[in-house]
Amino acid sequence: MVNEFGKLLRKIRIDNGEILKDMADKLEMTSSYLSAIECGKRNIPNNLIPRLEKIYNLDNRMVLELQEAKQKSISKIEINALSEMSNQKRDLALEFARKFDNIDDEFAKKLMDFMKRHQD
Repeated sequence: MVNEFGKLLRKIRIDNGEILKDMADKLEMTSSYLSAIECGKRNIPNNLIPRLEKIYNLDNRMVLELQEAKQKSISKIEINALSEMSNQKRDLALEFARKFDNIDDEFAKKLMDFMKRHQD
């Protein structure tokens, strides 16, 4: 299932008159890996957007669109090193994961607003 990031990636490729192999070569990855990213079957590498920006001289608007699309495409989140976190943070992460399916949209919006207000 092609996601928004895959659509934008394909648009960049087509707008530059490239086939999949051309873009994959420029990004130093295999065509099959790039295709899987375009089709939403593989996670988007963290360094992909900066590489695209540099190689294709993307404007700020396109970079922002790619970043937003990447965030929307995330289907799995891993929390590494739980053992290195404080007990409070570890307990919070585990409790949130256990209760996540029970959160209604109204509470989710309130929580998201809270998180945005308290960003670093």
